[in-house]
Amino acid sequence: MIRTMPLPLEVQASMTKFHLRTVDLDKHFETCMEFRRDSYFTSFGTHSGFEPEMRNYRERMENRIYLLPEGNCHLWHDHRIIGQCEMKLIEASDVGYISLFYLIPEYRHQGIGRLLHEHAIKVFTELGKRSLQLSVSMSNFQALTFYKKHGWHNSGLHPSKKNRFLMAYPLQTKR
Repeated sequence: MIRTMPLPLEVQASMTKFHLRTVDLDKHFETCMEFRRDSYFTSFGTHSGFEPEMRNYRERMENRIYLLPEGNCHLWHDHRIIGQCEMKLIEASDVGYISLFYLIPEYRHQGIGRLLHEHAIKVFTELGKRSLQLSVSMSNFQALTFYKKHGWHNSGLHPSKKNRFLMAYPLQTKR
């Protein structure tokens, strides 16, 4: 069993002000791009390689939202978008894949990322998935620390993505 630390009192007191909403690409596509750009820089320390990775991003997001709207959300604090999660289904698999967990810098290191993590667990558990996967830059030590703290296991080098680890998280599925 994974033990989690309680959230700081000030975060607990403001939790009612946080909510998740399916990404509205017509209204917030530029926000999605900003979050992706910052995430890429945080992960790799450069923007080099970002543009090729983002080819067809809008179309990919449209498809993900169509197939899994509850998994592709913005995290709101009051009336401000402060984070994003992107999830996708892997065909003929009992694995749920997380493409992005993101919080804007001023909301990091406060226990709020746990909301995105718990949401992913809920979404994929309800779908009967047995585990979660994601890839993380080998040099993104903050993310690696977050994943380790929350019970993720490093499965080794990602087979198709350079300089990234493949991480796994077991789920207790509903029976």
